[in-house]
Amino acid sequence: MKQLIRHSSHLILVLMMLGCKVQFVPEYNAEIAKQIDATSKMVDKMYLEMLETTTPEQRDFSKFAKAYVSVEVELNSLLNKNKIRPLNEHSIKITELTLAKWIKYKEEHKRDFENDGKYASGNIKINRIYIRDFFNAMIVAENATKIIKQEQNQ
Repeated sequence: MKQLIRHSSHLILVLMMLGCKVQFVPEYNAEIAKQIDATSKMVDKMYLEMLETTTPEQRDFSKFAKAYVSVEVELNSLLNKNKIRPLNEHSIKITELTLAKWIKYKEEHKRDFENDGKYASGNIKINRIYIRDFFNAMIVAENATKIIKQEQNQ
């Protein structure tokens, strides 16, 4: 009889644990959300200025190097902030991918202009769309932490 009670209590405990859903997520960070938005705007402004104020032959990398560096500094800052936050693997990965893509685009601009003496508008338009998607993923990940925490507190 004692064994039956013990097994029944273990079974009840296991069933209760299976019914519970525990999600560990980082705390929402409004400062990071603002930095993501500000950095996204920097990128958008750089690409729009490149498209609207220059021709492909006027897009020497050196004219935009400061803007590329400024964005890279912000992305490195976001990455470092995300790395010190516990339970933040998704945001770290998204930021790492964004930074890697940004560096790739910077190097493509430099290489294309050195090789052809121009940087095509099509490249700018495509890069702008792709990098915007990365920033959208970053802000969605950050906002998701707030939503999940709110749901857990209900």
